[in-house]
Amino acid sequence: MSDQDNGGDGNENRWTNWAGNLTSVPDEIAHPASLADVQALVKQSAGATMRTIGTGHSFSPLIVNNGETLVEMSHYVDGPRKAWRWQNKGIDLVSFLPSAPWADVRDALTAPDPSLPQMYLSSTGALASINATGFVAAGCHGTGWNQQTVSDFVYAVEFVAADGQLHVFSEDTTPNEMPSVRVNLGTLGIITKLTLRVEPLYNLHDEEIVTATESVMGPNPDGTGGEIRPENLHKLVTENEYVELFWFPGSGYNNGQIWIKKFNRTQNEPRDIPLRPDGWIDKMATSVMEWTSTHPLFWSPILSLAWNTIHDRAKAIEAKGGFVAPAPRVMFYADQAFPILDLEIAIPIPKTGPGTWDVGNIVRAWYAALNYAYKFQGDFPLTTCLHARFTKTSQSLLSPAYSTATEDRVCWMEILSAYPKSEPDAGKRAAAMAPHLAMINAVMPDWIGTRHGRPHWAKNWQYITPHVNVKSLYPSQNLQTFNALRRQLDPHGMFLNPFLTQQGLFT
Repeated sequence: MSDQDNGGDGNENRWTNWAGNLTSVPDEIAHPASLADVQALVKQSAGATMRTIGTGHSFSPLIVNNGETLVEMSHYVDGPRKAWRWQNKGIDLVSFLPSAPWADVRDALTAPDPSLPQMYLSSTGALASINATGFVAAGCHGTGWNQQTVSDFVYAVEFVAADGQLHVFSEDTTPNEMPSVRVNLGTLGIITKLTLRVEPLYNLHDEEIVTATESVMGPNPDGTGGEIRPENLHKLVTENEYVELFWFPGSGYNNGQIWIKKFNRTQNEPRDIPLRPDGWIDKMATSVMEWTSTHPLFWSPILSLAWNTIHDRAKAIEAKGGFVAPAPRVMFYADQAFPILDLEIAIPIPKTGPGTWDVGNIVRAWYAALNYAYKFQGDFPLTTCLHARFTKTSQSLLSPAYSTATEDRVCWMEILSAYPKSEPDAGKRAAAMAPHLAMINAVMPDWIGTRHGRPHWAKNWQYITPHVNVKSLYPSQNLQTFNALRRQLDPHGMFLNPFLTQQGLFT
């Protein structure tokens, strides 16, 4: 692992992730464009290690591979296509190559085609620009109270293993291995094609609400002697198909306000679809965030401006009773990604009876973060957005949402903080990171220890101290099963890097 270092050594192989918090300086960055290229690369690299690059949207060092090989797959195509929809035995499917971002998958599913109906995923992430293969392999999730994680939609996966051969796994031919291969962190080989289950395209009614935090989470337990009242949160998440919650410090430190995005399927026709944001705040957001994160005197007005912009947009949608749009427009609600640090934890929500779940863990976790932010509010730049999404548990062995209790749920809660990606001074970058690191290290004993959460593989959990014993968070049988397959496909650890090896999961 390495924090960003803008260097100046002239190394043309220097790679920096999207957020700017990680750098890798491999001996080689390979650019295979075909299956034959990938197979040749693997065969000629015996004895070396390699990791595959997506769009660099991970915050943890999953692919950092200094002095070895990084494999960049953006040129990998099958004729003119990167993604395509199809049907097999009555099942709607989409296949895509490792060069495809979600935007290509979306377009493949929705493009007019007289021979096939339009289709879409049951859930996705929020950014169409993210590499779809990396998203799935890292166990990323999407949202939906009655939906599993996106990785659980995998119907088939193809990859070139350490022997240089193409290996194909699918629900039809290798059903017992699918829990292992769906979330594999790139440790089984170089993925060359993924196929996901999808469904007919649907519309969503998007409703956006700004309301007092207490009206969702109940009163702050700091003021009630520890008592919580989770009834409103339970009603919100169980009576809507998709719910996302956001809190920004600019909304006020007296518990503030929550921005709710809730959307449900509808047969209604599209209406009142807002234009994509194109105001100055969006065009300037990256530079403003980076600059503000190193100029603390300006934090307060920027926090207020950011929140007021969000508040006003949400209220404009709320005034029209929400809007109705095809699922891709609602799911991909952000056009632009900003340089941030991001730590996310999957916190379990156990089922307690017919139609009831214990969401008390979520209330307490939310206020644990909020109360820390209140106490140290002077330390935060345009930062500390709390964000929560909800899914079903996963049966993928390495998913942070893994559980054998298929009716349980998971809350994916994250802390996001601005990061000065373009700042050349390493000292200023470190200083800007310090409040985020202090916060996550104060909050994680609650989220991971008390709440029994697991870190999202792709987020910056490497900064937690003392080091997270992630191996202890997964059932030993899961690791034994996964490693049995991994040793068959990669007996010498070609697809591991030092960070993954240090976790002690892969034996």
